[in-house]
Amino acid sequence: MKRSNDPDVLGQEPGRLVLTNEGVIWLAVLLLLGGIGWFKNITLVLLLAYFMFILLLLNGFLARLQARRVSATREPSPPLYAGEDATMRVVVANTGSFLATTTVVDRSGDGEPTSWLVHRLPVGEAVTCAARRMFSKRGKHITPIRVESAFPFGLMRFACVGHTGTDVVILPKPGHANPDGLRRWVMRQSGSDGRARRVARRVTTDQADVRGVRPYRPGDAMRSVHWRSSARRGELMVREYDTAPAPDLVLVVEPWLPVQATPRDHERLEAALSLAVTLARVWGRVHGTRVTVAVAGDPDSIRTVPSDDEGIRLALSPLAAIVGGAVFEPFSPAAFGRSLARAARIVVSSRGLSPYAEALAQSTGRPFVTLAPSDHLDWYQEPT
Repeated sequence: MKRSNDPDVLGQEPGRLVLTNEGVIWLAVLLLLGGIGWFKNITLVLLLAYFMFILLLLNGFLARLQARRVSATREPSPPLYAGEDATMRVVVANTGSFLATTTVVDRSGDGEPTSWLVHRLPVGEAVTCAARRMFSKRGKHITPIRVESAFPFGLMRFACVGHTGTDVVILPKPGHANPDGLRRWVMRQSGSDGRARRVARRVTTDQADVRGVRPYRPGDAMRSVHWRSSARRGELMVREYDTAPAPDLVLVVEPWLPVQATPRDHERLEAALSLAVTLARVWGRVHGTRVTVAVAGDPDSIRTVPSDDEGIRLALSPLAAIVGGAVFEPFSPAAFGRSLARAARIVVSSRGLSPYAEALAQSTGRPFVTLAPSDHLDWYQEPT
């Protein structure tokens, strides 16, 4: 059985016809005149009541025709972060054989619904309606778009559900992280293991190999001056460096919840998801290397993307529908491919001192460092 909010079911909803406020007054007057004409046997008044009733029925028939001529489809949008203000677009097209006048209502996001009046839309043409919307909670939102019409008299309104289009994917709300603090934390946590130290040092954006010397330019640091070359050439010469490339990031999210989860446990899970989102965003923006995101217990969630904003959002999209669990099987080395060997490897968990990182290290043969919101990181600020 399909869910009541399934797009296919919604698209087949027959719609309904209701009286508007004006229509209620119209019907009350109609009944009053009909009663007076009937009891007083006044033919002219009865004819007027009949005429008003015919207009009411005609309004309902024409309103239904107007709404049925129009299709409304929400344009696909990239995954959005919770709390992010985004533009939602709806394409309204006239698929009938005559002009169409309708009202399109979009109830997606928080706040009051947004409605657009589409007046006399020509046959075969389409218009795009846009509005700023915001979603406060993560998840996959399926919000139908309603098409309404009270044309031409405004006495009866016919409303039906248009096509919903694609789901709106809402990611966890990101926090704020200091890039230098994140770099120092990765180096400090990885320094206890020899294999991880070589990877962690590549995270730094400090200068590494000397490429040569060049003339001094205003703004160059005095510690970069090469005094021997300066004395030989008679002018200030500074060292020019190559910067060590940053490694890729392999970010594994453990959405741990106990069997008897409390509201506080769910809060920790949401905090861990926000932390994971923040790490991926900051890493991609600062270091510009590939980011791999995986959700523990879900092999289909592994995504390796470039560091641009669109790619990061795509990699984080599995986090929108996470519900949490108590036990997760560790990934095998083949799950990450070659990206695991020369990458910074971090497990973000909703519980402190998670054993999943150790299980993952044993399975893959590569050490992982664990990070949890309860660690009270001085370089990270949770979203408000």
